[in-house]
Amino acid sequence: MLLLLVVASHVSAQELTISNNLVYDATLTPNIRLDIGLSPHWTMGLTTGFRHWPRGNLTQKKWRHLMLSPEVRYWADTLQTRHFFGINAMYSHFNAGYTDMVIYKGVKDERRQGDLVGVGVFYGYSWHLGRRWTLEALAGVAVGYAWYDRFVINKQEDDWDPIGDGKSVFALPQLGLNIVYHIPLKSKEKRRYGITAIENTNHFNQ
Repeated sequence: MLLLLVVASHVSAQELTISNNLVYDATLTPNIRLDIGLSPHWTMGLTTGFRHWPRGNLTQKKWRHLMLSPEVRYWADTLQTRHFFGINAMYSHFNAGYTDMVIYKGVKDERRQGDLVGVGVFYGYSWHLGRRWTLEALAGVAVGYAWYDRFVINKQEDDWDPIGDGKSVFALPQLGLNIVYHIPLKSKEKRRYGITAIENTNHFNQ
């Protein structure tokens, strides 16, 4: 997040947005995305998600993880307006067990702890809700690679027994419903794109 702010100061970014993915929230994972405008059609952002529960070491069913996902978007009209296309990378450290999830196939009867990396593409659309608020919907697909250690629970000794390690390739859908708040980094007179560009469309056409 700090890196994005540094980049913003060097490229004279016009606007900063902070958003939350409501679909990701549905998995009980707090998350936030920071995005900066690079030009009239390009933005760069970073999404983070962190789920640190259940905390119990011997809790069988769990999905604890940290996720980082940088991305670049191209806006067909102007920043934060209507159609956009993007590409993103992702990294996650996870501790998942005894749950049936697409991204962690095979963990229904064991626990896996490790890391994954991936890359994805997506398309989305943005609606204006107010002067500083927009709503985004996006859908895409990602592919990646995971490596991990495998464990099964030993209830007699109240511990986990290692049963080896593993690697896997995965593909999964990307879905988002983001509520976005816009923070201008320059005065209204100096901002030339984003929400202000829409507000001044009639002025430019005169």
